[in-house]
Amino acid sequence: MNDAPVLLQATGLTKDFTTRGDGAFRASTTRFRAVDDVGFAVRAGQTLGIVGESGSGKSTTARMIAKLIEPTAGTITFDGEDVTTARGPALAAFRTKVQVVFQDPFSSLNPRHTVERIVSAPLDYQGITPKQGKRALVRDLLDRVGLNPDHLQRYPRQFSGGQAQRIGIARALAVSPKLVICDEAVSALDVSVQARIIDLLRDLQAERGLSYLFIAHDLAVVRQIAHDVAVMHRGKVVEQGDREAIFDHPQDEYTKTLLAAVPTIDPSWEAARATMLEQERTHGSAAGRTEA
Repeated sequence: MNDAPVLLQATGLTKDFTTRGDGAFRASTTRFRAVDDVGFAVRAGQTLGIVGESGSGKSTTARMIAKLIEPTAGTITFDGEDVTTARGPALAAFRTKVQVVFQDPFSSLNPRHTVERIVSAPLDYQGITPKQGKRALVRDLLDRVGLNPDHLQRYPRQFSGGQAQRIGIARALAVSPKLVICDEAVSALDVSVQARIIDLLRDLQAERGLSYLFIAHDLAVVRQIAHDVAVMHRGKVVEQGDREAIFDHPQDEYTKTLLAAVPTIDPSWEAARATMLEQERTHGSAAGRTEA
């Protein structure tokens, strides 16, 4: 039984969007419910994976949790405090504890800013001055995520997709958050790079006690990192539970359909991949610094 304390609790989250018609129908409006009465918990030091097809409402849910959009109804409790309507200093404090890693690293990194400016941006926004200085902290973060700390003055376009996502992870870690929301954070990457980023996220979780809300449509990826899983379909959570229960004994027909679509991996190939990744961890991070 999972007895880790709850860090974040979402209850009855609902989000409606209103659209206007075009032309002669401009005065008419249509309401669309993207998320409908969703509830789940993220436990301290653990990962909740939210899975579902495109349009299932999972990214809208993530944006409500991150306070990027406001819920139509429902409550969000973080570390025992209701943050649903947080504003001003309360919202700023919340954003030191919750950070986001987005799907497309190049879209989320300002192409006109250097890596140093990008990674230190949350510190500037919060008015935080690290004891060792911002530059030293940025160098330490780049080194920890497997990038060359001497590349402070480079721009996003000078990096590969995997490296750019590592910059996004370093930026998220700058203010020492408790929760990192990964919104399709590996879906735009090659499979081999995905594996290295997942390994990095797991290592950071072990070192820093991080909690993750991991949004994905790929169940194979979620199985690698999540402790608990919530399955969303048409704006609702249709099934949730610990990883083994969801993957080994699914109850909802939609969950069964998603699992049936997951490609079967050759066990010998998976064993070879595990050996390769272990060798990389043993012999250093050179591979991660050059490609992923």
